[in-house]
Amino acid sequence: MKIFWRILFLFTALLPFKLSHAQYSTVKGRVIDQLAVPIEGAKLRVIGFENTSLTNKEGNYSLQLIAGVRVRIEISKEGYQKAILALNPVDGRIYNETIKLLDIVKLENVDIVGEKDPTSINDRDAMLVSPISLDKASEIPIVAPSVEGLAKYQPGVVSNNEFSSQYQVRGGNFDENLVYVNGIEIYRPFLARAGQQEGLGFSNPSMAQGLKFSTGGFGAQYGDKLSSVLDITYRNPKSFRATAELGVVTNNFHVEGRSKNKKNPEQPGRFSYLMGARRFSLGYFLNSLERQGSYSPNFLDFQGMFTFTPNFNPKEAKIRTRRDGTRDTVYYPNERVKWTAFVALTRNRYQSVPQSQETTVGTFSDPFRLFVGFSGLELSTYNTGLGALSLEHKPNTRLQFQYTLTGFQTYENEFIDLFSGYRIGAVNTNLGSDEFGESEFDDDIGADYIHARNSLQASVLSFQAKGRWIFGRKLQHRLLFGTKVQYQNINDRIKEYTLTDSANFVIDFAGNFDVQESVRATGELEGFTYKTYLQHQWDITPKLLWTWGTRAVHYTINDQWFFSPRAELLIKAKQDEDGETKLRFRFAGGIYHQPPFYREFRRFDGSLNLDNPAQRSIHAIAGAEYRFFLWNRPFVLFSEAYYKYLDRIIPYEIQSIRIRYYPDSVANGYAQGLDFRVNGEFIKGVDSWVSIGLLRTEEQPGNDPERRVFRPTDQRFTFSMYFQDELPNNPTFKAHISYFFGSGLRHGPPRIFELRTWRRFPIYQRVDIGFSKLISFKRKEENEGKRGIESIWTTLELYNVFQYPNTGSFIWVSDLNNNRYAIPNRLSDRLINLRVVMKFH
Repeated sequence: MKIFWRILFLFTALLPFKLSHAQYSTVKGRVIDQLAVPIEGAKLRVIGFENTSLTNKEGNYSLQLIAGVRVRIEISKEGYQKAILALNPVDGRIYNETIKLLDIVKLENVDIVGEKDPTSINDRDAMLVSPISLDKASEIPIVAPSVEGLAKYQPGVVSNNEFSSQYQVRGGNFDENLVYVNGIEIYRPFLARAGQQEGLGFSNPSMAQGLKFSTGGFGAQYGDKLSSVLDITYRNPKSFRATAELGVVTNNFHVEGRSKNKKNPEQPGRFSYLMGARRFSLGYFLNSLERQGSYSPNFLDFQGMFTFTPNFNPKEAKIRTRRDGTRDTVYYPNERVKWTAFVALTRNRYQSVPQSQETTVGTFSDPFRLFVGFSGLELSTYNTGLGALSLEHKPNTRLQFQYTLTGFQTYENEFIDLFSGYRIGAVNTNLGSDEFGESEFDDDIGADYIHARNSLQASVLSFQAKGRWIFGRKLQHRLLFGTKVQYQNINDRIKEYTLTDSANFVIDFAGNFDVQESVRATGELEGFTYKTYLQHQWDITPKLLWTWGTRAVHYTINDQWFFSPRAELLIKAKQDEDGETKLRFRFAGGIYHQPPFYREFRRFDGSLNLDNPAQRSIHAIAGAEYRFFLWNRPFVLFSEAYYKYLDRIIPYEIQSIRIRYYPDSVANGYAQGLDFRVNGEFIKGVDSWVSIGLLRTEEQPGNDPERRVFRPTDQRFTFSMYFQDELPNNPTFKAHISYFFGSGLRHGPPRIFELRTWRRFPIYQRVDIGFSKLISFKRKEENEGKRGIESIWTTLELYNVFQYPNTGSFIWVSDLNNNRYAIPNRLSDRLINLRVVMKFH
């Protein structure tokens, strides 16, 4: 009996050791930086447990985990952003994980330990706008690389022309989007008719540091447009950096740096510079169009930002201790005064000498073909200049003032003398015929002639004063305020006419024997705009944030006052063990006005209707953002429902990217829809995303409730996707794929108000693929502080992989019986592009 108890005791004593041995697994791998360079000394800590590990010189680590228990591993290293790895360890399994840490973007001259800087309000802005990673700007295969191009990948955004940087947001048009660079409002070209005439977007991705994008419900500090705001911030240089990009269509050069501080070498100098120059030419792409000819597009721009700090000797932080023992920083180190000068010069020249075009349309059983021969040319020039001088004054970090003087000037010219003769004929569909697929040009013969000598000169001068005040016992209140005075002057000279000749008869759009369109007019517009805003952000609790504000604007051209109250409620409903928000809800709404700038006033005959009030849109938005782990990888799900009531809107038609308004007609309408986006590590270690948009928008011309028509931007369904992958053992090799799909927009024959949206475009879809290789050069210790090459990034891009025949616009031709045919102007074919980007330090 004693032997039995001894055996039982021994078995019971050894059992836990056996079980404990079976309940462990191992995770090992490497920790690397953005350039795939191993990070030594990175710490890995299992949250809630005592398990830790440090990486060696090769960046390798090994960590033992308890099996059967979901764990979260924190990876940290000074100078890098923390990363979290979530795992569900299985008994006895060995996991191999490569972890990438991103560099920290340091705030200039802020050194705060143990307390969060109250000027950092990124967490509060996270639901106000959709953050976009600037790292993707150079990686995404895109025809015209620019910061604005990233907005096209956001839910609720539509762009059906790869040549253009313009986009439509939630049923709005191109003119309804605000774009800011360092707080300066940017204007798009006035006379551009097609995307290939436009050039690149304004902002230079090599100079940009951060951007925020909102598709609706944005705050009162932003200006007066109906649809969206894109807020771009340029970098404040800390040291020397340079970039050289060479490509088939794009060349981009940028350099930045800061002077040395002779008194205190550890502190940056007083003067900094940031400069960039770009060249962009679409000739290679345009040669793939159905319209054959000689194309000479040439876009050049230069941008420079220069800062000067008169006294760069910040005081030390002042810390007080309250009666209850809590500590509060009442003063943070900061630049008390800073001057910033910004200049941007753009020269854009587009010349086209078309020769011929052959396009087949119709169904398989009943196709017909258009052949056009051209004689003449199109020449467009756009020369713009933008300059700004800004003074930033910070009495302390909680109080900040900024004064900005801005000047904008543009000279735009159109010179067109283009004759085209066309033939329309059926296509032989008899499979047994020797002439199968050949055209039988026996239906109609006609001709068009377009003559234009148009010029536009616009000047905009403005002065703005704005400020920010952070106050409250717990710094829970933020007050944003500002005022702006703007003067605009526009001189527009139009001289153009169009003839359509079918069987020796010149007919107009209605079928009458007359000139189709003839305009000879001079338009002059001058006026002031006075704006002011006030916005209050209040952290009611750490989980409940309330923002409200209003704008007041007086527009002297039509002598109108309008007020735009706006509000937003942000609820942080759920947090994880580290206090990071997992689930949050957003409710936003407000009244948004858009006063006519110039195009909205101009009739088709060139005269101006100055009686139109500001267009108005009332937003109601409800959204949610949920962060979760799937397949042991982080993901974010974003969804938003919106309804916009539109009032006093001016109907318009869109021809390619050219918007032509009907200022004598006023309508009301609505736009409603749902937006979804999922982004995360669909493929382990790299970020990808999928966006879906549902939209319906209609209007009632003349505010007639019995008459409802689709708006030109009524695109019911959109889908966009961006995926990337990398070799597991060599992440410097990557593949990038982007896909767009959009149901057709609305269109109709030009200059016929009742028919302007009666047809739909074909669907728009395209797949672009890029393959890239990154070569990084690690600096040796003895070369620290010396200038040299940092990395070389090479990418081979294949555009429109499956050669989808997307349509950018339509040519409308007529026969003798005034039957009208919509002939598509198709966009680019499948093309290859090569880019090389070199970075220097």
